[in-house]
Amino acid sequence: MLIFATIFGVGFAILIINLIFGGDADADADADVGDDIDGGHGPSVFSMRIISLLLVGFGAVGFGFRATTEMSMFQSSMAGIGGAVAIGALGYLIIRMFYSSQTSSTISEQDIIGQTANVIDTMSENQNGQVACIIRGREITYLARSVDGSTINRGISVRIIEKTGSVVIVKPIGK
Repeated sequence: MLIFATIFGVGFAILIINLIFGGDADADADADVGDDIDGGHGPSVFSMRIISLLLVGFGAVGFGFRATTEMSMFQSSMAGIGGAVAIGALGYLIIRMFYSSQTSSTISEQDIIGQTANVIDTMSENQNGQVACIIRGREITYLARSVDGSTINRGISVRIIEKTGSVVIVKPIGK
């Protein structure tokens, strides 16, 4: 029984440390290759949180079965494995739910191109003006230039067709 209690205690201590310090000491490596290639937006099954949940489940269920029944150590260990899988899976699903509720504030070029915007500062001939558009529920303003260098007056609706640096290239809708 002491083995199960120790395993439970170690797993619980790791969970508390994660709660206090707010991280889980996982290593993460990102790479950008042309398009956005993400490995996934959620916890790894090998994260410290999930491993500690597995330890807690194994220790708690194994201890419970060993202390309250006449099961052998092997039988209690098998029950502990079942408890580890159940608590680990439940914890994984809950943590994944939290990860999926988070949104990214990064706006990519693909999000901008094709958007309808309103001119809020006139674009004089071959000079920048300013446009505002709604992307992901937020109003964002950009420096803007017309695609052919012509003047576009304030209040006109335009379509963003290209982004070069911090300037978007626009054309009036209907042209």
